[in-house]
Amino acid sequence: MVATRNSLPPLVPASQRHWTSPRLDKDSALGCVLVAEQPSCLGKVAFASLWLLVFAIPWEDAVTISDFGTSARLIGMVTGVFGILAIVERGRVRRPSPGHFLMALFVVFAAVSYLWSLYPEGTLTQALTYFQLFTLVWLIWELSPRGREQKRLMQAYVFGTFVSGIDTVYLFLSHQESVYQRYAGARLDANDLGLMMALSIPVSYYLLIQSKGAIAWVYRVQLLLAGTTVLLTASRGATLASLVALLIVPLTHSRLTARQRIAVLLTVSLLFCGAFLFVPESSWERLSTTPNELARGTLTGRRVIWAAGWELFREHPFVGIGANTFRVIVSRVLAEPIRAGNDILTPAPPAHNTFLSVLVEQGVIGLALFCALLGVLALSLRALPPFPQKLWIVCLGVWIVGVSSLTWEMRKPTWFFFGLLMAQCGSIFRKRRMQAYVPALAHAHHEDQLLVIGARP
Repeated sequence: MVATRNSLPPLVPASQRHWTSPRLDKDSALGCVLVAEQPSCLGKVAFASLWLLVFAIPWEDAVTISDFGTSARLIGMVTGVFGILAIVERGRVRRPSPGHFLMALFVVFAAVSYLWSLYPEGTLTQALTYFQLFTLVWLIWELSPRGREQKRLMQAYVFGTFVSGIDTVYLFLSHQESVYQRYAGARLDANDLGLMMALSIPVSYYLLIQSKGAIAWVYRVQLLLAGTTVLLTASRGATLASLVALLIVPLTHSRLTARQRIAVLLTVSLLFCGAFLFVPESSWERLSTTPNELARGTLTGRRVIWAAGWELFREHPFVGIGANTFRVIVSRVLAEPIRAGNDILTPAPPAHNTFLSVLVEQGVIGLALFCALLGVLALSLRALPPFPQKLWIVCLGVWIVGVSSLTWEMRKPTWFFFGLLMAQCGSIFRKRRMQAYVPALAHAHHEDQLLVIGARP
């Protein structure tokens, strides 16, 4: 006899009951949802290596290996090996998000541009770089599926800025200029370092609000160091990006307690005091020229480069001139070399604008893929809770302002932040789906047990 939903099963002796209800197999969908998956030892090693790679991003040029490259490249290779082994051991991969597919299309199109590239050797090198960066994004997706791991990667980036920031302050105190009256530690370009620091400001503030005790003071010191470093680099683009980064404070002000508001006010006060005490007058003078440069200046030759790049785009509008060809080809269009600093003339300047660089090198098609990726990232923010949503809105704003004067489509911070955003959106979506799916499965599983209680073997 089989019980119905509106009736109870008859009493059957325990020795005659059939308890073979559906078992929770670890490979079934139910098992995947109900059983918490813990990383293996190999998975923990792979994540530790990924953490170290992210930690090295803000100072990747500080340590170089002869005939090999930076230390970050070596760490990246080790991370890739451990990550692949951990995924093979696990026996499955996570379903990619729409952003991963668009990112993969962008990478593939950059590689295919080798067929019509005006500088094939450079395009081949860039294709390999894009593949390595996409691997970084994929490893973030696979090795940090939960908010706990994603928070640790944020911490890794913030902690890494201490290395380049402290080195910048040391160079200033020892009067060692990177370029004329500008300071940048870890052998980084001053503009690149400035934007790296600007990106760390909202992330560090986000972690600060969620922290207590000694670690909260670490984030306060980092905010002071980041602001001082941006001003020491005297990067006008990074300074504008930092002003955007500070919007995280008023946007999240309503969620702060009275004690946190006092702490934030103290941190901001220390930031301004540190800026006026440590930043030299030469940096303030250069930054003060920003309005005039935006209105009537050449932005240190950038307008000349942009005009030359636009001419190249008009000649190759749809598929571009090939990835990583801007520097070489635009020098043929320029009437005269560009002054890069310290009276050094460079005949092959970068685009100094990420969107223009992609447009010239990969044409309308490449730029459409790149902008579609940004659009998907922006739309995915709707799935996030209010606080992390505001964090990522500010981070994307900082990135857009910063890369408007830098060539950053192939830089690690860009791909790290994109990958971390996709991972966080993916974990939120998975969590909500599980919350809706688990009760339904548990109810169905309970009903199946009731239906077989009265059945005889």
